[in-house]
Amino acid sequence: MQTENVHLLVVEDNPRYLSELLEWLRDYGYQQIETATSATQAKEKLDVAFDLIISDMRMEQDDSGFAIVNEVKARNLSSVVIILTANDTVGDCRTAFKRGVWDYISKNMPGNVYDVLHESIQDAIAYFNRWGNVQNEQWIAENLETLEQNYFGQYIAVINKTVIDAADTEEALKQQIQERQLRRFLTTIRKIGDLRPISELIQLPESDRLEYKSSFQWDVKLNRENRDLRFSTLKTIVAFLNSEGGTLIIGVEDNHNIFGLEKDLSLLSNGNLDKLERTVIDSVCNHIGKNFTQQIKIRFEKIEGKDVCAIEVKKSVRKAWLQRTREKKLEFYVRMSNKSEPLEIPDIYNHL
Repeated sequence: MQTENVHLLVVEDNPRYLSELLEWLRDYGYQQIETATSATQAKEKLDVAFDLIISDMRMEQDDSGFAIVNEVKARNLSSVVIILTANDTVGDCRTAFKRGVWDYISKNMPGNVYDVLHESIQDAIAYFNRWGNVQNEQWIAENLETLEQNYFGQYIAVINKTVIDAADTEEALKQQIQERQLRRFLTTIRKIGDLRPISELIQLPESDRLEYKSSFQWDVKLNRENRDLRFSTLKTIVAFLNSEGGTLIIGVEDNHNIFGLEKDLSLLSNGNLDKLERTVIDSVCNHIGKNFTQQIKIRFEKIEGKDVCAIEVKKSVRKAWLQRTREKKLEFYVRMSNKSEPLEIPDIYNHL
């Protein structure tokens, strides 16, 4: 971010001081400047995104500057706030920094206060250009397990330690942020979870975290549709949910031969990858539970000219059960080595 591209909101109720401040800011090279003469007016203008807000403290109320700070935090805006006040106090200064302002500057300080303000803005630009938002980064690290449960494999945008948007690709997320008119100055974008390409995964043997299946509902031996095979996929998903998570790859045989998804797609009306994904998710909802779809991510990759599916499953805090429609009984599975094994009542008790 360069000086001429910084979007500023200047909040000042003294017309003469405001005019002088704007003149100095333009001399320093700031070109994108909006103004407000009260906290109320400033809040109305916050519908437009600003990188940095320079606010007087005492306007219609003695704590008008703090009202703006609070509004920025309440809306999860990515705006840096600098308090510029003639009524500076130690108490206000301490409160300002506790509430997360970037700087607290007295109009009465010796020398040219505008030089000090300009330096502070430049320091903010340099800091965030280089480091991003350290508090957001720390929050992501501290809450990574929860974030992985909700956003595994996705890109998230974090403002003020809050996830405000998510998407499957970084480009899509940036587009969503732009559509919401959020400036990128204080927005942290991170990918949650490292999804290895399927072409790399299929070089690995089956394990407690990896399993292969030839198809979702096509019986390879009988060369026909077999919907009961869906439960083979579902029991593996349940086992991953109840264990440490894992990846189920569909369209690859145990010997790593690429079988592909063509047969599965042929069984669906207007069969395409989106329809197959929807079918898998519907099966999870019907036989495991809608709440578990947040722990599941489905992706596709073309290998040797054939489509292959990977179902990424995260460990669930809640235990998952498989319910087959006809039997109406609950089944409990966990991963043991490279297999999904059912547990009977005594073993379930010990497991829980």
